[in-house]
Amino acid sequence: MNHNISVVLLGAGNSKRFESNKIKQNILINKKSVLDYSRLFFKKYFSKSNIFIVVNKNVVLDKLKSNEKIIYGSSSRLKSLNAALENIFQNNFQTKYTLIHDVARPILNIDDVKRLVKSMDSGIDASTLGYPLTNALKEVKKNKICSNLFRSNLWSTFTPQIFKTNKLYQSIVKVINDGYDIDDDIEALMINNFKCSIVRSSPDNIKITYLEDIEVIKRLL
Repeated sequence: MNHNISVVLLGAGNSKRFESNKIKQNILINKKSVLDYSRLFFKKYFSKSNIFIVVNKNVVLDKLKSNEKIIYGSSSRLKSLNAALENIFQNNFQTKYTLIHDVARPILNIDDVKRLVKSMDSGIDASTLGYPLTNALKEVKKNKICSNLFRSNLWSTFTPQIFKTNKLYQSIVKVINDGYDIDDDIEALMINNFKCSIVRSSPDNIKITYLEDIEVIKRLL
C-alpha cells in the first residue's frame, strides 16, 4: 500500500462498557488477541508504512516489528490521537496521509480500505467508511421512546478513516483548544470546514463494545 500513508491504531481505552476482568484489546478470539487482528492486517497490507500503536499500560503486546512504534495514550480518544500526532510531528514521521483505525474493530476488508484510500484522489481532505442506517430510529430517555427520527440520508461512520495529515493535526489541535467533544475524527475536520467524503463499507465492520459482541465477532472471523 502507498508509502505516503502512516497508520495510527487506537487501542488505549479502558473498556468501561465491556464487563470483563480483561480489557477487550487483550481478549483472544481464535487464539489471536483483538488488537493483533488489526496489527496483522496492517502489517500485511501496509508494510511500507510506519504503524503507531496507541495503547494503555494494561494492553499486552508481542514484540514490535521494525515499522511499529508504541505510544501510550491519554484519558480520552481525542487526547490519545493528539499524543500520536505530536509524536509523529516531533520525530519527523509525518506523511502526506494518516489512516486511523480503532482496534476494537477486528474485521477489516482490504477492498474497503483500497476504496477509502482511492477516494482521496478526488482532492478531499478526509474520508471515512460508513454504512446507511436502515433500522427505524427512536430517541429514548430512561427506556421510554420520546420521538421518531427521520433516517433518510443518515449514515453511521466508523474506522478506518483517512486524512491529509496536516489538516488532521490542525483540526485536532483546534478542537482540543476550543474545548469541543467530538464523536469521531472526521467531525474535527468538519468543524474546521474541511472537505470530507464517505465510502460505503462492508456491513461486517463491527465494533466490540459489549462482552456479548465477542460471540458475534467469532462467527464472522
